[in-house]
Amino acid sequence: MSRRSLSLATAVVMTLAVGAAGCTSGATLGSTGTVSLSAPPSPGRTTAATASSSMTLTPVTPNGLLAGAGVTDRTITLGMLVNATEDRGFSTGVALWEKTANSAGGICGRRVQTTANRPSESLAYAYARIAGATLGLITLPSEAETPTLAALSSADQIPTLTLGGSSSTLTRTGPVVIGATADIEAINALAYLRSVGRLPSGSTLGVLTDSSVDAANALAGARWWAARNSVSINAKMVAASTVPTDWGSVRAVLVMAPAAQVVATVDATRNDVDIVTDLRGYDPGTITAPGGRLLVTLPTPAYGSDNPGAAAVAKEFVASGQTSPGAELIAGYGVGAAWGRILTQACSARTLTHQGVVTAMTTVGPASVDSLFGPSDPGLVVGSALPATRVSSIARADPSAPAGLRPLIWLQTAPGIADYVPAR
Repeated sequence: MSRRSLSLATAVVMTLAVGAAGCTSGATLGSTGTVSLSAPPSPGRTTAATASSSMTLTPVTPNGLLAGAGVTDRTITLGMLVNATEDRGFSTGVALWEKTANSAGGICGRRVQTTANRPSESLAYAYARIAGATLGLITLPSEAETPTLAALSSADQIPTLTLGGSSSTLTRTGPVVIGATADIEAINALAYLRSVGRLPSGSTLGVLTDSSVDAANALAGARWWAARNSVSINAKMVAASTVPTDWGSVRAVLVMAPAAQVVATVDATRNDVDIVTDLRGYDPGTITAPGGRLLVTLPTPAYGSDNPGAAAVAKEFVASGQTSPGAELIAGYGVGAAWGRILTQACSARTLTHQGVVTAMTTVGPASVDSLFGPSDPGLVVGSALPATRVSSIARADPSAPAGLRPLIWLQTAPGIADYVPAR
Protein backbone atom coordinates (compact mmCIF):
# COMPACT_ATOMS: atom_id res chain seq x y z
CA MET A 1 0.00 0.00 0.00
CA SER A 2 1.41 3.42 -0.94
CA ARG A 3 2.16 5.93 1.80
CA ARG A 4 -0.22 8.39 0.14
CA SER A 5 -3.10 5.90 0.07
CA LEU A 6 -2.60 4.93 3.69
CA SER A 7 -2.44 8.58 4.76
CA LEU A 8 -5.67 9.28 2.89
CA ALA A 9 -7.45 6.35 4.49
CA THR A 10 -6.29 7.43 7.94
CA ALA A 11 -7.45 10.98 7.36
CA VAL A 12 -10.85 9.85 6.16
CA VAL A 13 -11.87 7.99 9.27
CA MET A 14 -10.82 10.78 11.58
CA THR A 15 -12.16 13.76 9.63
CA LEU A 16 -15.26 14.30 11.70
CA ALA A 17 -14.29 12.36 14.80
CA VAL A 18 -11.87 14.92 16.10
CA GLY A 19 -12.37 18.03 18.16
CA ALA A 20 -10.79 19.77 21.08
CA ALA A 21 -12.21 17.55 23.81
CA GLY A 22 -9.20 16.78 25.97
CA CYS A 23 -9.55 14.28 28.73
CA THR A 24 -6.80 13.34 31.12
CA SER A 25 -6.31 16.21 33.52
CA GLY A 26 -9.23 15.52 35.82
CA ALA A 27 -10.72 18.94 35.08
CA THR A 28 -14.08 19.71 33.56
CA LEU A 29 -13.09 20.56 30.03
CA GLY A 30 -14.54 22.45 27.11
CA SER A 31 -17.15 25.08 26.57
CA THR A 32 -20.71 24.82 27.83
CA GLY A 33 -22.00 26.50 24.67
CA THR A 34 -23.85 25.06 21.73
CA VAL A 35 -23.03 25.20 18.06
CA SER A 36 -25.16 27.08 15.56
CA LEU A 37 -26.37 24.67 12.91
CA SER A 38 -27.28 25.87 9.44
CA ALA A 39 -30.54 25.11 7.70
CA PRO A 40 -30.84 21.90 5.65
CA PRO A 41 -29.43 22.17 2.12
CA SER A 42 -31.67 23.19 -0.73
CA PRO A 43 -32.82 20.42 -3.12
CA GLY A 44 -30.10 19.37 -5.52
CA ARG A 45 -27.20 20.37 -3.32
CA THR A 46 -24.49 17.73 -3.07
CA THR A 47 -22.80 17.26 0.29
CA ALA A 48 -19.92 15.13 1.48
CA ALA A 49 -22.42 12.76 3.00
CA THR A 50 -24.31 12.16 -0.26
CA ALA A 51 -21.59 12.40 -2.89
CA SER A 52 -20.29 8.91 -2.12
CA SER A 53 -23.23 7.12 -3.69
CA SER A 54 -21.84 7.50 -7.22
CA MET A 55 -18.17 7.15 -6.38
CA THR A 56 -16.06 4.40 -7.93
CA LEU A 57 -13.10 3.25 -5.88
CA THR A 58 -9.89 1.72 -7.17
CA PRO A 59 -8.91 -1.15 -4.89
CA VAL A 60 -5.71 -0.72 -2.92
CA THR A 61 -4.27 -4.19 -2.60
CA PRO A 62 -1.02 -4.39 -0.65
CA ASN A 63 1.29 -7.20 -1.66
CA GLY A 64 0.25 -10.33 0.16
CA LEU A 65 -3.06 -8.95 1.42
CA LEU A 66 -5.13 -11.59 3.19
CA ALA A 67 -8.88 -11.03 2.79
CA GLY A 68 -11.48 -12.89 4.79
CA ALA A 69 -15.24 -12.88 5.27
CA GLY A 70 -16.94 -9.63 4.33
CA VAL A 71 -14.09 -8.41 2.11
CA THR A 72 -14.02 -8.24 -1.68
CA ASP A 73 -11.76 -6.28 -3.99
CA ARG A 74 -14.35 -3.47 -3.86
CA THR A 75 -16.10 -3.58 -0.48
CA ILE A 76 -15.69 -4.15 3.26
CA THR A 77 -18.92 -5.27 4.93
CA LEU A 78 -19.71 -4.74 8.60
CA GLY A 79 -22.82 -6.13 10.29
CA MET A 80 -25.20 -3.88 12.25
CA LEU A 81 -27.22 -5.44 15.07
CA VAL A 82 -29.19 -2.63 16.72
CA ASN A 83 -32.22 -2.89 18.98
CA ALA A 84 -34.86 -0.48 17.66
CA THR A 85 -35.71 0.87 21.12
CA GLU A 86 -32.06 1.52 21.95
CA ASP A 87 -31.25 3.08 18.57
CA ARG A 88 -32.19 6.76 19.13
CA GLY A 89 -30.13 7.97 16.17
CA PHE A 90 -27.25 5.51 16.61
CA SER A 91 -27.73 3.89 13.19
CA THR A 92 -27.98 7.31 11.58
CA GLY A 93 -24.63 8.24 13.11
CA VAL A 94 -23.01 5.08 11.75
CA ALA A 95 -24.47 5.83 8.32
CA LEU A 96 -23.06 9.37 8.40
CA TRP A 97 -19.60 7.99 9.16
CA GLU A 98 -19.94 5.38 6.41
CA LYS A 99 -20.89 8.00 3.80
CA THR A 100 -18.17 10.39 4.88
CA ALA A 101 -15.50 7.67 4.80
CA ASN A 102 -16.57 6.52 1.35
CA SER A 103 -16.81 10.04 -0.07
CA ALA A 104 -13.14 10.58 0.78
CA GLY A 105 -11.83 7.37 -0.73
CA GLY A 106 -13.01 4.51 1.44
CA ILE A 107 -10.70 2.31 3.51
CA CYS A 108 -7.97 0.22 1.93
CA GLY A 109 -9.38 1.34 -1.42
CA ARG A 110 -12.67 -0.33 -0.64
CA ARG A 111 -16.11 1.02 -0.04
CA VAL A 112 -17.41 0.40 3.49
CA GLN A 113 -20.94 -0.95 3.67
CA THR A 114 -23.16 -2.21 6.46
CA THR A 115 -25.83 -4.87 6.51
CA ALA A 116 -28.37 -4.54 9.29
CA ASN A 117 -30.95 -6.57 11.16
CA ARG A 118 -34.57 -6.36 10.07
CA PRO A 119 -37.10 -4.74 12.41
CA SER A 120 -39.12 -7.96 12.54
CA GLU A 121 -36.32 -10.28 13.69
CA SER A 122 -34.55 -10.83 16.98
CA LEU A 123 -30.92 -9.80 17.17
CA ALA A 124 -29.90 -13.40 17.78
CA TYR A 125 -31.69 -14.48 14.59
CA ALA A 126 -30.17 -11.56 12.69
CA TYR A 127 -26.74 -12.55 13.98
CA ALA A 128 -27.13 -16.03 12.49
CA ARG A 129 -28.16 -14.51 9.16
CA ILE A 130 -25.58 -11.72 8.98
CA ALA A 131 -22.46 -12.32 11.05
CA GLY A 132 -20.72 -15.00 9.00
CA ALA A 133 -20.57 -12.80 5.90
CA THR A 134 -19.05 -9.77 7.63
CA LEU A 135 -15.57 -8.67 8.65
CA GLY A 136 -16.95 -7.52 11.99
CA LEU A 137 -19.97 -6.23 13.85
CA ILE A 138 -21.41 -3.09 15.38
CA THR A 139 -23.96 -3.89 18.07
CA LEU A 140 -26.35 -1.92 20.23
CA PRO A 141 -28.51 -4.52 21.99
CA SER A 142 -30.86 -4.14 24.89
CA GLU A 143 -29.36 -5.22 28.19
CA ALA A 144 -31.39 -8.43 28.03
CA GLU A 145 -29.94 -9.27 24.60
CA THR A 146 -26.35 -8.45 25.52
CA PRO A 147 -25.28 -11.80 27.05
CA THR A 148 -26.58 -13.81 24.09
CA LEU A 149 -24.91 -11.65 21.45
CA ALA A 150 -21.69 -11.54 23.44
CA ALA A 151 -21.62 -15.33 23.72
CA LEU A 152 -22.29 -15.78 20.00
CA SER A 153 -19.65 -13.35 18.75
CA SER A 154 -17.11 -14.63 21.27
CA ALA A 155 -17.66 -18.25 20.30
CA ASP A 156 -17.39 -17.44 16.59
CA GLN A 157 -14.43 -15.08 17.12
CA ILE A 158 -16.06 -12.28 15.14
CA PRO A 159 -14.63 -8.89 16.15
CA THR A 160 -17.37 -6.69 17.57
CA LEU A 161 -17.60 -3.11 18.72
CA THR A 162 -20.44 -2.07 21.00
CA LEU A 163 -21.18 1.30 22.55
CA GLY A 164 -21.54 0.65 26.28
CA GLY A 165 -22.04 -1.88 29.03
CA SER A 166 -20.55 -3.05 32.31
CA SER A 167 -16.82 -3.22 32.96
CA SER A 168 -17.47 -6.27 35.16
CA THR A 169 -18.41 -8.35 32.11
CA LEU A 170 -15.57 -7.30 29.81
CA THR A 171 -13.58 -10.21 28.40
CA ARG A 172 -10.66 -10.49 26.05
CA THR A 173 -12.77 -12.44 23.56
CA GLY A 174 -16.13 -10.73 23.86
CA PRO A 175 -17.43 -7.50 22.35
CA VAL A 176 -15.20 -4.46 22.74
CA VAL A 177 -17.07 -1.71 24.61
CA ILE A 178 -15.53 1.27 22.85
CA GLY A 179 -17.26 4.00 24.90
CA ALA A 180 -17.29 4.52 28.65
CA THR A 181 -18.69 1.68 30.74
CA ALA A 182 -21.43 2.29 33.31
CA ASP A 183 -19.04 2.66 36.26
CA ILE A 184 -16.83 5.13 34.39
CA GLU A 185 -19.83 7.28 33.44
CA ALA A 186 -21.05 7.25 37.07
CA ILE A 187 -17.65 8.22 38.49
CA ASN A 188 -17.23 11.08 36.04
CA ALA A 189 -20.77 12.35 36.64
CA LEU A 190 -20.18 12.52 40.39
CA ALA A 191 -16.85 14.26 39.80
CA TYR A 192 -18.71 16.83 37.71
CA LEU A 193 -21.17 17.48 40.55
CA ARG A 194 -18.22 17.95 42.92
CA SER A 195 -16.53 20.34 40.47
CA VAL A 196 -19.59 22.62 40.38
CA GLY A 197 -20.15 22.50 44.15
CA ARG A 198 -23.24 20.28 44.07
CA LEU A 199 -21.81 17.29 45.97
CA PRO A 200 -19.38 18.62 48.59
CA SER A 201 -17.37 16.63 51.07
CA GLY A 202 -19.54 15.31 53.90
CA SER A 203 -22.74 15.16 51.82
CA THR A 204 -24.90 12.14 51.06
CA LEU A 205 -25.53 10.66 47.63
CA GLY A 206 -28.64 8.62 46.95
CA VAL A 207 -28.36 5.72 44.50
CA LEU A 208 -31.37 3.92 43.05
CA THR A 209 -30.73 0.75 41.03
CA ASP A 210 -32.68 -2.05 39.49
CA SER A 211 -31.37 -5.60 39.20
CA SER A 212 -29.47 -5.01 35.95
CA VAL A 213 -25.77 -5.69 35.47
CA ASP A 214 -25.12 -2.13 34.29
CA ALA A 215 -26.83 -0.68 37.36
CA ALA A 216 -24.69 -2.79 39.69
CA ASN A 217 -21.60 -1.65 37.79
CA ALA A 218 -22.58 2.02 38.13
CA LEU A 219 -23.14 1.53 41.87
CA ALA A 220 -19.68 -0.02 42.19
CA GLY A 221 -18.19 3.03 40.49
CA ALA A 222 -20.20 5.39 42.71
CA ARG A 223 -19.02 3.58 45.86
CA TRP A 224 -15.40 3.86 44.73
CA TRP A 225 -15.71 7.60 44.07
CA ALA A 226 -17.66 8.28 47.28
CA ALA A 227 -15.08 6.52 49.46
CA ARG A 228 -12.32 8.68 48.01
CA ASN A 229 -14.28 11.92 48.32
CA SER A 230 -15.86 11.75 51.80
CA VAL A 231 -19.39 11.23 50.51
CA SER A 232 -21.88 8.81 52.10
CA ILE A 233 -24.11 6.63 49.96
CA ASN A 234 -27.79 5.91 50.62
CA ALA A 235 -28.44 3.03 48.21
CA LYS A 236 -31.89 1.66 47.45
CA MET A 237 -33.23 -0.85 44.96
CA VAL A 238 -36.42 -0.65 42.93
CA ALA A 239 -38.85 -3.19 44.37
CA ALA A 240 -41.39 -4.29 41.78
CA SER A 241 -43.11 -1.06 40.68
CA THR A 242 -42.48 0.76 43.96
CA VAL A 243 -39.99 3.63 44.00
CA PRO A 244 -38.60 5.03 47.28
CA THR A 245 -40.01 8.40 48.27
CA ASP A 246 -37.96 9.19 51.38
CA TRP A 247 -34.44 10.25 50.44
CA GLY A 248 -33.67 12.23 53.58
CA SER A 249 -30.99 14.89 53.18
CA VAL A 250 -29.31 13.63 50.00
CA ARG A 251 -27.73 16.25 47.75
CA ALA A 252 -28.09 14.16 44.57
CA VAL A 253 -29.51 10.82 43.42
CA LEU A 254 -27.92 8.55 40.83
CA VAL A 255 -30.74 6.56 39.19
CA MET A 256 -29.75 3.47 37.21
CA ALA A 257 -33.21 2.22 36.33
CA PRO A 258 -35.81 2.68 33.56
CA ALA A 259 -37.36 6.05 32.75
CA ALA A 260 -40.46 5.52 34.91
CA GLN A 261 -38.27 5.25 38.01
CA VAL A 262 -36.34 8.36 37.00
CA VAL A 263 -39.57 10.35 36.68
CA ALA A 264 -40.78 9.04 40.05
CA THR A 265 -37.48 10.01 41.69
CA VAL A 266 -37.67 13.54 40.27
CA ASP A 267 -41.17 13.81 41.70
CA ALA A 268 -40.10 12.43 45.10
CA THR A 269 -37.12 14.72 45.71
CA ARG A 270 -36.68 18.36 46.61
CA ASN A 271 -36.14 20.95 43.90
CA ASP A 272 -32.53 21.43 45.00
CA VAL A 273 -31.59 17.75 44.53
CA ASP A 274 -29.80 16.81 41.32
CA ILE A 275 -30.89 13.60 39.61
CA VAL A 276 -28.34 11.80 37.43
CA THR A 277 -29.18 8.99 35.02
CA ASP A 278 -28.00 7.55 31.72
CA LEU A 279 -29.79 7.38 28.38
CA ARG A 280 -31.60 4.20 29.39
CA GLY A 281 -33.25 6.18 32.15
CA TYR A 282 -34.10 9.27 30.13
CA ASP A 283 -37.17 9.44 27.94
CA PRO A 284 -37.95 13.02 26.81
CA GLY A 285 -41.55 11.98 26.21
CA THR A 286 -42.21 11.06 29.83
CA ILE A 287 -40.56 13.89 31.74
CA THR A 288 -42.05 17.21 30.76
CA ALA A 289 -40.64 19.55 33.44
CA PRO A 290 -37.34 18.31 34.92
CA GLY A 291 -36.62 21.82 36.19
CA GLY A 292 -33.03 21.75 35.00
CA ARG A 293 -31.92 19.28 37.68
CA LEU A 294 -32.03 16.05 35.66
CA LEU A 295 -28.58 15.30 34.25
CA VAL A 296 -27.80 12.59 31.71
CA THR A 297 -24.43 10.85 31.40
CA LEU A 298 -23.14 10.26 27.88
CA PRO A 299 -20.16 8.51 26.27
CA THR A 300 -19.65 11.47 23.88
CA PRO A 301 -20.40 15.19 23.93
CA ALA A 302 -24.12 15.81 23.42
CA TYR A 303 -25.71 16.70 20.09
CA GLY A 304 -25.54 20.48 19.72
CA SER A 305 -22.31 20.80 21.72
CA ASP A 306 -19.68 23.23 20.48
CA ASN A 307 -17.11 20.47 20.90
CA PRO A 308 -15.51 20.58 17.42
CA GLY A 309 -15.86 16.87 16.70
CA ALA A 310 -19.48 16.67 17.83
CA ALA A 311 -20.26 19.95 16.03
CA ALA A 312 -18.85 18.57 12.79
CA VAL A 313 -21.07 15.50 13.01
CA ALA A 314 -24.12 17.63 13.81
CA LYS A 315 -23.45 19.92 10.86
CA GLU A 316 -23.08 16.91 8.58
CA PHE A 317 -26.40 15.63 9.90
CA VAL A 318 -28.11 18.93 9.08
CA ALA A 319 -26.44 19.03 5.67
CA SER A 320 -27.89 15.60 4.90
CA GLY A 321 -31.37 17.12 5.09
CA GLN A 322 -32.45 15.23 8.21
CA THR A 323 -34.19 17.09 11.01
CA SER A 324 -34.68 14.77 13.98
CA PRO A 325 -31.39 13.81 15.61
CA GLY A 326 -31.40 11.18 18.29
CA ALA A 327 -29.45 11.25 21.52
CA GLU A 328 -27.15 8.47 20.25
CA LEU A 329 -26.31 10.12 16.90
CA ILE A 330 -22.84 11.29 17.93
CA ALA A 331 -22.07 7.94 19.56
CA GLY A 332 -23.03 6.04 16.40
CA TYR A 333 -20.62 8.14 14.40
CA GLY A 334 -17.94 7.58 17.03
CA VAL A 335 -18.29 3.79 16.87
CA GLY A 336 -18.04 3.96 13.09
CA ALA A 337 -14.90 6.09 13.34
CA ALA A 338 -13.41 3.60 15.81
CA TRP A 339 -13.99 0.84 13.27
CA GLY A 340 -12.34 3.04 10.66
CA ARG A 341 -9.15 3.32 12.73
CA ILE A 342 -9.04 -0.43 13.27
CA LEU A 343 -9.67 -1.27 9.60
CA THR A 344 -6.96 1.15 8.50
CA GLN A 345 -4.53 -0.56 10.90
CA ALA A 346 -5.52 -4.00 9.61
CA CYS A 347 -5.03 -2.80 6.03
CA SER A 348 -1.55 -1.52 6.81
CA ALA A 349 -0.75 -4.98 8.20
CA ARG A 350 -2.16 -6.57 4.99
CA THR A 351 -4.64 -8.72 6.93
CA LEU A 352 -8.33 -7.97 6.44
CA THR A 353 -9.55 -11.07 8.27
CA HIS A 354 -11.27 -11.66 11.60
CA GLN A 355 -7.97 -12.46 13.28
CA GLY A 356 -6.27 -9.60 11.50
CA VAL A 357 -8.85 -7.18 12.89
CA VAL A 358 -8.39 -8.53 16.42
CA THR A 359 -4.65 -8.07 16.07
CA ALA A 360 -5.23 -4.54 14.77
CA MET A 361 -7.27 -3.80 17.88
CA THR A 362 -4.22 -4.60 20.01
CA THR A 363 -1.79 -2.58 17.90
CA VAL A 364 -3.75 0.49 16.79
CA GLY A 365 -3.22 2.21 20.15
CA PRO A 366 -5.44 4.85 21.73
CA ALA A 367 -7.39 7.29 19.62
CA SER A 368 -6.57 10.97 19.75
CA VAL A 369 -7.59 12.66 22.99
CA ASP A 370 -9.67 14.87 20.70
CA SER A 371 -11.81 12.00 19.39
CA LEU A 372 -15.46 11.47 20.27
CA PHE A 373 -14.64 8.86 22.94
CA GLY A 374 -11.37 10.48 23.98
CA PRO A 375 -8.26 8.23 23.93
CA SER A 376 -10.30 5.06 23.57
CA ASP A 377 -8.06 2.03 23.08
CA PRO A 378 -9.65 -1.29 22.02
CA GLY A 379 -6.40 -3.01 22.97
CA LEU A 380 -7.16 -2.42 26.65
CA VAL A 381 -10.25 -4.61 26.31
CA VAL A 382 -8.76 -7.26 24.02
CA GLY A 383 -5.47 -7.41 25.90
CA SER A 384 -6.51 -6.89 29.52
CA ALA A 385 -10.35 -6.81 29.74
CA LEU A 386 -10.14 -3.21 31.03
CA PRO A 387 -12.32 -0.28 29.93
CA ALA A 388 -11.24 1.18 26.60
CA THR A 389 -11.72 4.76 27.80
CA ARG A 390 -12.13 6.62 31.09
CA VAL A 391 -13.73 9.79 29.81
CA SER A 392 -17.39 10.67 29.40
CA SER A 393 -19.68 13.67 29.18
CA ILE A 394 -22.84 14.95 30.78
CA ALA A 395 -25.81 16.97 29.54
CA ARG A 396 -28.93 18.51 31.01
CA ALA A 397 -32.26 16.89 30.18
CA ASP A 398 -34.45 19.24 28.15
CA PRO A 399 -37.29 17.71 26.13
CA SER A 400 -37.52 20.89 24.04
CA ALA A 401 -33.89 20.71 22.88
CA PRO A 402 -32.61 18.82 19.81
CA ALA A 403 -32.22 15.18 20.85
CA GLY A 404 -33.72 16.17 24.22
CA LEU A 405 -30.38 17.31 25.66
CA ARG A 406 -28.64 20.59 26.51
CA PRO A 407 -24.83 20.20 26.47
CA LEU A 408 -23.04 20.97 29.72
CA ILE A 409 -19.44 19.88 29.12
CA TRP A 410 -17.30 18.20 26.52
CA LEU A 411 -15.45 15.14 27.85
CA GLN A 412 -14.00 14.85 31.33
CA THR A 413 -12.31 12.32 33.56
CA ALA A 414 -12.48 12.25 37.34
CA PRO A 415 -9.33 13.03 39.32
CA GLY A 416 -7.62 9.78 40.27
CA ILE A 417 -9.72 7.60 37.96
CA ALA A 418 -6.57 5.98 36.58
CA ASP A 419 -6.32 4.19 39.95
CA TYR A 420 -9.78 2.66 39.59
CA VAL A 421 -9.76 -1.10 39.04
CA PRO A 422 -13.18 -2.51 38.04
CA ALA A 423 -14.46 -5.32 40.23
CA ARG A 424 -15.04 -8.75 38.73
